[in-house]
Amino acid sequence: MRRLFILGAFLMTLSSSVNAEVDPHFHIYLCFGQSNMEGNAQWESIDNQYVDPRFQMLATTNFDNPKRTMGNWYTAFCPIVSPMGKLGVTDYFGRTMVAAMPSEVSIGVVAVAMGGAPIEMFDKDLYQAKIAEDPSAWHVTLANWYYGGNPYGRLIQMAKKAQEKGVIKGILLHQGESNNTQQDWPQKVKKIYQDILADLGLNAEDVPLFAGETEYQEEGGACWGHNAVIAKLPQVIPTAHVVSAKGCPGNGQDAFHFSPTGYRMLGKRYAYKALEVMGLAKRVDPEYTLPDNLSKFLMVDRLEDVADMVMRKGSSKSISINAVFADGHREDVSSEVVFQLPDFLTAEDGRITAVEEGSGLVTASFTDFTGSERSVSFMVESSLQGNNHILMVNNGNAGQNAWDKQCNTTLNASMTVGKTYVVKALIRADRGGDCALWPIWTSSPNKNQWGGSTDVQYLASYRLTSSFQEYTWEFTAQYPNDKIQFAFGLIGGKVYFDDVSCKEKNTDTEMVVNGNFESDDLSKWEIISWAGQTMTIIEEETSGIHAATLGVKYAKGLYDLSGRKVLSGHPKPGVYVSDGRKVVLR
Repeated sequence: MRRLFILGAFLMTLSSSVNAEVDPHFHIYLCFGQSNMEGNAQWESIDNQYVDPRFQMLATTNFDNPKRTMGNWYTAFCPIVSPMGKLGVTDYFGRTMVAAMPSEVSIGVVAVAMGGAPIEMFDKDLYQAKIAEDPSAWHVTLANWYYGGNPYGRLIQMAKKAQEKGVIKGILLHQGESNNTQQDWPQKVKKIYQDILADLGLNAEDVPLFAGETEYQEEGGACWGHNAVIAKLPQVIPTAHVVSAKGCPGNGQDAFHFSPTGYRMLGKRYAYKALEVMGLAKRVDPEYTLPDNLSKFLMVDRLEDVADMVMRKGSSKSISINAVFADGHREDVSSEVVFQLPDFLTAEDGRITAVEEGSGLVTASFTDFTGSERSVSFMVESSLQGNNHILMVNNGNAGQNAWDKQCNTTLNASMTVGKTYVVKALIRADRGGDCALWPIWTSSPNKNQWGGSTDVQYLASYRLTSSFQEYTWEFTAQYPNDKIQFAFGLIGGKVYFDDVSCKEKNTDTEMVVNGNFESDDLSKWEIISWAGQTMTIIEEETSGIHAATLGVKYAKGLYDLSGRKVLSGHPKPGVYVSDGRKVVLR
């Protein structure tokens, strides 16, 4: 009995000794993806000027320059991910996290990434088949050089090694260029995420996934269409969060990679998103002294001027507030500013709405990572006069099928099966052509490989002209449709929409959000960006038309589309303008 007691005591002591090595304040993040995760921009002198030793990297392969041995921890100087890697998203993710966290917290990254790697290379059940498809592919060569031909296996192996020292707090992903616009990409990511959690004994609630967007079209990116797919990730993985790449500059040399500034910005945004999920402020810890190179990147020097604006009562506009940082780079900080507004305006999520007529000064204030506040002021005038807003969809070249080009809107409620609904819309097209309406049930169990639904009601197709006409579809809902889809794939060039409405018959409850486009919030609207479509809200030149209360005879305040006042007390059926908006008389 005594021997058993001594043996038990020894095992308990040994167990306590092993557990004592795990530091709960050592926060570890697993990172995987392709070249933007591996790092593609040559780091500059400021990047390796100073790196806080609290930011650590676990070498997932052997490095020659600098000399690093797989399985060992090092201060995270560039390159972090692989011997061939350069500056990437992990660099300024870790530096920003260290600066924001209390002094007892350290940050570690465990990264496996290969340029050009499709997402299947990280699926433990599919990677061998993917390698067999093209054994000479560059990402296969990198996988063989650095990760023993099994990137997922190496990530799990090194993650278990990391768990001996700290606690895994999240997973960073940047991938998609090699699976550009593939609609099943979120499901593939979900499987890999769930495999990682299962193989490491982790819970999704404790280990969120952070997925970064690809380079935007405005910055020269070729795979910007995949961002619409990435946006769906939180719908598939509740603990997934999207990191915006909007405004992150490309390298100007190819259409896939960011510049050094772009990687710094994107890495910081990964950190900001992680802090946000943890419920922490995006601010430097009060006891932390920012190194000079990091301070210049994170400190705002000034906000750029904003032009005065005139709005129409009832309309809203997003306000673009750009910050110029101490190192000279600029970023749009509109979503983070605080507005001081006159009484006739309201603001939410960087968008100002004119609820009444008036004129006054608006002040936008932004507090940067260091706690320094900067502000900019501009005048806003709201009146009953103003231009009408419409949605312009640019199809580019015509497709080969009706479904090749679309404009869709998600309704604010699902239809009730068996009830009758009426959809109306003013539509025109520069080149004319057919437009059909397809109500859709997006959560249909009969989904096809592109993420759409076979439960679709294919309604009438109308011939569009170069002038606005009102089109009406009346139908009985066969499914709990929650989206309406305008399909016009055979039309090249531009198609215009206004006053889109969906109501249950004989009711006044509107189901379309922003169908008159008087707000520039298009969050409920979508086009097929990867098919070359773009959309934007534009203004029609109907200014100078004063508001009027329309009587039964429409004698006052009614104008034709040329701006001429209608003198007849009983105007003919057609499209007119009142208070700057179109009115359809039948």
